Amino acid sequence: MGDQGKESQSDMSSGKVLLGRPGIVVLSPSLEVLHINRQAHLLICDLVPTTPEAQHPNHRTDVLPPALINLAGEILSVLRSRHEINEKRQFEIRHSTNETGKPVFIRGVGVPNGQGVDHARIVLVLTGTSANHSENRQSLGNGS
Repeated sequence: MGDQGKESQSDMSSGKVLLGRPGIVVLSPSLEVLHINRQAHLLICDLVPTTPEAQHPNHRTDVLPPALINLAGEILSVLRSRHEINEKRQFEIRHSTNETGKPVFIRGVGVPNGQGVDHARIVLVLTGTSANHSENRQSLGNGS
């Protein structure tokens, strides 16, 4: 078990995306990044072609790729409509993208807040997948 920890730490410092380890991004309703872990950053780099320096694991960017912005926009729209009918349960929208030849599966979760949409959160869970992964499909719609 100790060997696995060393191997994982080595992979993280090398900047390799670890399949199966989720990347987590938490956004405000204004799409401000409130939290992003290293795995999410590495997976985001796989979503868009970037410059070599931007692919460095310690490089921070506040620019989200279009796939994440679009999904977050969909979630925000649903949050607003659900708030209007006083629906307070969280929901998720699933999506996958393969824009650069490296498939990424995204679970977007809308987390409402009783104080209104301005206090809600959008949580994006990103997972690197293989090209033939069973979850590699386009939009699955909403769940509750």
